[in-house]
Amino acid sequence: MGDVQVKSSKGSKLKVDFNLLQSGTWVLERKGKQRIHYFEKNVGDGKVVIYNALDVPSPFDSKVLDYLMLKSQENDWSQEIVIPAISTIIKDLGLGKRKQTIERIKKSLKILKNTHIEFHNCFIDNGVLEHFEGTWELVSIGILAKYGLERIKGRGNPLSVKVVFDNDFISLCRHSLGYKLIPYAPINGLRDTAYALYKWAWRWFNAEKGYGERWIGSGKSLVEWYKNELNSVGNYKYPSEILRRVKSAIKQLNENPEVSFYLQLKEEENNYKIEIYRKEQCTIKREIPFDKLPPVLCRTVISLIERKKHIREPFALARSMSWEELERLLKGVVVVSVPKDIWEFITNDVMAKTPVETEKKEFEETVLGVEEQGDEVLVAFESSKLKKKSLITTLLDAFTPNWRSFIQEAVGYLKEARATKT
Repeated sequence: MGDVQVKSSKGSKLKVDFNLLQSGTWVLERKGKQRIHYFEKNVGDGKVVIYNALDVPSPFDSKVLDYLMLKSQENDWSQEIVIPAISTIIKDLGLGKRKQTIERIKKSLKILKNTHIEFHNCFIDNGVLEHFEGTWELVSIGILAKYGLERIKGRGNPLSVKVVFDNDFISLCRHSLGYKLIPYAPINGLRDTAYALYKWAWRWFNAEKGYGERWIGSGKSLVEWYKNELNSVGNYKYPSEILRRVKSAIKQLNENPEVSFYLQLKEEENNYKIEIYRKEQCTIKREIPFDKLPPVLCRTVISLIERKKHIREPFALARSMSWEELERLLKGVVVVSVPKDIWEFITNDVMAKTPVETEKKEFEETVLGVEEQGDEVLVAFESSKLKKKSLITTLLDAFTPNWRSFIQEAVGYLKEARATKT
């Protein structure tokens, strides 16, 4: 394969496979004289293991890798690329051209050559790796197969860099069907924690919806989240230290005009989460239709998402939905007004005490949402469940025969909420 010259990266978006995105940005630091060559991080029910025979991969090395991946991508994911001069890398990364910087770039190439990533029970098979089709308990791939430096004739005798990616690594990057496109421009100017948080946020940000969110825990779980996602060997024992660093990183990202989203750290019931908004939506307060809904519809929306879409975080999806999407989801749902004492009798005396487990399960699955309003209770059902002689219709007929006179379509409540939104 011939030498491949690089193109401009201005305005480029880096394609990052989900496997590489979930393995993090390899933010592994050296603390004092500590040298770590092995690191594990949990991913779902599995784990990712990062090995290095030379030194600890740092945020700097991860940025160099992002740069090299972008150059390969801009050249049709060529396995082999040539950078005409090492000074080009330094300039494109926004670094000062000093002797120590040149040596640091050389060291990064060595580190990337010696780094291997193992996926234990968490590799997402996209059918793109020639040697690893199907389900594997463990997949181990390298990053760089080889690299070389060459002095070439010209002004200043520039040092040319040739990089050859590991075949499986570049195949995963090129052919992946599960990936995120991450704007490259902001990466270079970010400090280490902000850089790691930027990559992490893109993992959860839905660019189409303009929103994303993720719970990050509290107490020990917050410390574990930080070590697992942002800084693997950061020597921080207290949540207050983590929050201080995360807040500082969020501030840097929010103030960076090239970062396309806006982060907010929120605390709810002693648990922290990060919300991610499209930045242009933050000049005014972002409207979240889900938050405007009455409680009976909020619970109903969550129930429907859990049943129909089977996702782990229904609240994140619910809060990203537009009025139109909520209306489509609630189509076919009705809300029935039932006297409070009757509903309590049905739930506490009849259903709670029935020995028939199938009836309990049917009742629980039929009720989508409940909201108390004084002496009345609003109960949401799928209308299809009320058209036949079901358990719920039998109960309502028995204890409140005129219940059909108090049925209203859920979409009607939705339209009321939308009309009165502030």
